[in-house]
Amino acid sequence: MQEKRYPKGHFIAVGMVIGIPLGIPIGLLLGMIAIGPAIGVAIGVGIGTYLEKKYNPNPLPMTVEEEKQRKKILLALGGIFLLGILAFIALIMMMNSGI
Repeated sequence: MQEKRYPKGHFIAVGMVIGIPLGIPIGLLLGMIAIGPAIGVAIGVGIGTYLEKKYNPNPLPMTVEEEKQRKKILLALGGIFLLGILAFIALIMMMNSGI
């Protein structure tokens, strides 16, 4: 039986998708829901790295165009995520200052 091969980073993305919903309750318990997804992403990267090493030891090579596209998507998503966290912090600060 032929072993399935995936592109490099496939399981890291899967781990992040698993980690974000796990992090939301953590954020609720801490009282800051915006921190929860960030914690979930960190947990997910750990899970994904483990899965990547275990199930994808010989990943499929990516073309230069695919690598550029992946970097652009990650940069855009990271920027949106960072803006969301900053907006949440600004909202908390405004609520605490009485504005």
